Amino acid sequence: TAVASETGCPVTCVGIDTHPHLAFDVDGSISNQVTTLYIQEMARRGCHGNTSFYLNAAQGDAEVEHTVNAAREVFSLITQALNECTVERLLEADQQEDLFRRLVK
Repeated sequence: TAVASETGCPVTCVGIDTHPHLAFDVDGSISNQVTTLYIQEMARRGCHGNTSFYLNAAQGDAEVEHTVNAAREVFSLITQALNECTVERLLEADQQEDLFRRLVK
């Protein structure tokens, strides 16, 4: 949450300690776009995953520092994109679908 506050990104970390996830406080119409942008840009920086994650002892200081630095860059990018209404334009990946959407199509 410190990096989110530092960058002005409207995101909070919620959930249980062993399985937290990021929740972006944005208009519902662009929520999936922001989530997709986060996943896309974190992957570009070598952090592959989703907005939910498991913490484990295999993540040492170097891995945590790498992830925090990547999050700082991505949160800054998201903040700028929200301010300039350019989130959709920055997307190169297929848009993240709502959880379990594929099961009810």
